[in-house]
Amino acid sequence: MKGAKTKRRLFEGGLHVWMEKLFDIMTLNLIWLLCSLPLVTIGAAATAFYYAMVKVIRGERGHLWSEFWRSFKLNFVKATLVWICFAALVFLLLVNRNITADIGGYFGAFLLCFYTALAAVFFAILMYVFPVLSRFHMTIPEVLKLSVYMCFRYLHYTLALLSIAAGAAALLYFMPLFVFIVPAGALFCFSRLMEPLLIRHTPGTADENGQWYLGLAPRAGKK
Repeated sequence: MKGAKTKRRLFEGGLHVWMEKLFDIMTLNLIWLLCSLPLVTIGAAATAFYYAMVKVIRGERGHLWSEFWRSFKLNFVKATLVWICFAALVFLLLVNRNITADIGGYFGAFLLCFYTALAAVFFAILMYVFPVLSRFHMTIPEVLKLSVYMCFRYLHYTLALLSIAAGAAALLYFMPLFVFIVPAGALFCFSRLMEPLLIRHTPGTADENGQWYLGLAPRAGKK
């Protein structure tokens, strides 16, 4: 299948290839939006979104819908539980932040900064949770432990990932119609940073289940 695809691409122009890639990205973006509409399914949709982006869009293996749905079903329970817990925590933090905004003074300013920073930390950890879920078969405590470790161990990567998320959010705030392309475009950039980190924690990437990551692995010896 891969050989046939490579041979087919030899006869295609560069513009056609990029247009096909753009169409796939927009299609995946639409699938993710539709699966996120119930809100409670955002966690499972985000996990499948990342999985399909890396495997199908970047790795050029499988089909968008089948790979997205496979990951969605496989990780639905874990991703949903994690999403509900994190969403509840962030909601409580933001409620407390709004309450403390009326206190005023140095103590009120301190609490305001504290709750805002804590919400940002939770969001940063959540950025790792769904890619980790899409990649590994782990219990929820194991997923959270690895996500927290990666969040702080690779802090410079975390800041870069937060910048991508903030940039996408700002763009959507000013141009909401871009919601049909910006999330997937941001995730494409997001995965360029995330994949090398996941590969460092992937044992036996040459096994049958890990082959589709090999083309995205960093060069030998790179830390």
